[in-house]
Amino acid sequence: MTETISVLVVDDDFRVGGLHQGIVDACPGYTALEPVRGVRAARAAVRDLQPDLVICDVYLPDGDGIAFVAEIEIDAFMISAASDGATVRRALRAGALDYLIKPFEPAQLSERLEAYRRFRTLAAEDRQLDQDAIEKAQRVLHGRDGGLASGSRSTTEKLLIDLLQDGETSASLIADRAGLSRATAQRHLAALATRGDVDVTLRYGSTGRPEHRYSVRR
Repeated sequence: MTETISVLVVDDDFRVGGLHQGIVDACPGYTALEPVRGVRAARAAVRDLQPDLVICDVYLPDGDGIAFVAEIEIDAFMISAASDGATVRRALRAGALDYLIKPFEPAQLSERLEAYRRFRTLAAEDRQLDQDAIEKAQRVLHGRDGGLASGSRSTTEKLLIDLLQDGETSASLIADRAGLSRATAQRHLAALATRGDVDVTLRYGSTGRPEHRYSVRR
């Protein structure tokens, strides 16, 4: 019987929490629990509902999300607008399996969830793992095993790299130039960024909403 992975979303913004809940529920093999908005409620949900995965913001109204992740014996992803190295490293030291910078495309979280599902299968609790199996599970978790993040670039990725030679741009603009949907361009750009081929920066416009900007790593 296929395992259903239960996920608890912890975010102080109920709208964002609901959005992430919807992304989780749309992923095959997943079910999202009711989102919670703080550390106290998250502790109660973990105790009573025993989720398989927690998706937690760093800054919560009644505590620190990273400290909360450090105290629970549950797999976790961190999500935050904080992009400084100190925060990211602290989250990874606390045991976070992944770190996503807000705002991000729904496809990015979906891909992480699919990678995590494969990781759980490869590193199932009842399996004995040799070193090769451990390394494969790690590659799968971080998108370095097959698919878009494999060693060789796909034709689409080569096209995007060529277009980025003209300078820094957004996913929307490069999608238009490449004749792709924005979601498809974003997915390929995320894979290139994961491998270190592309740099990603945030630019704040007049509306105050940050936009991801992409450029070829020199």
